[in-house]
Amino acid sequence: MYMFLPFLTAFIGLVLVWFEKRLAGLTVLAVTVAILMVWFRFHANSHLNISL
Repeated sequence: MYMFLPFLTAFIGLVLVWFEKRLAGLTVLAVTVAILMVWFRFHANSHLNISL
């Protein structure tokens, strides 16, 4: 349900870089990576039973 967020933020970052807003694009990239890290941490611990 919420896994569209990394794709949405990555797309927004791509559009920002396309329009030469490099710093804003890097900020959105950092948000995308943070979302993916939180998502992986949650699913790796609860659904895959991997101890991190």
